[in-house]
Amino acid sequence: MKICLINGKQVAREVLDRALSVRLNAEVDPFFCCENALLTPLDYDVFVVYNNFHKKMNGFQCVKKIRARRPHAFIVGVTSNPNLAERFTSAGVDVALLRSGNEIAELVDIVRQRVDAA
Repeated sequence: MKICLINGKQVAREVLDRALSVRLNAEVDPFFCCENALLTPLDYDVFVVYNNFHKKMNGFQCVKKIRARRPHAFIVGVTSNPNLAERFTSAGVDVALLRSGNEIAELVDIVRQRVDAA
């Protein structure tokens, strides 16, 4: 399984990268910003997009671009603001996850459910 992880915070990105790699036995490509991720062929099974505003594109715009290039992609949008979770949903994510004290476990569960359903 290949996961595209977009999170503008370096420490969080590194922790998430390791955790998802180990817990899901996945290949994770971590990106600082959406622009960098969009330079790739986007051949990922799962996209995890945090709404960190870096460079010119925010997470919602990124989701729309991913959805345009990969209409059937599985995309998880992650935010700490319930109002922004609604914006992620309208942008086209499959799951809008509100950050909590245990978001890594929640992400792992969401991805596992997706894999089991496929």
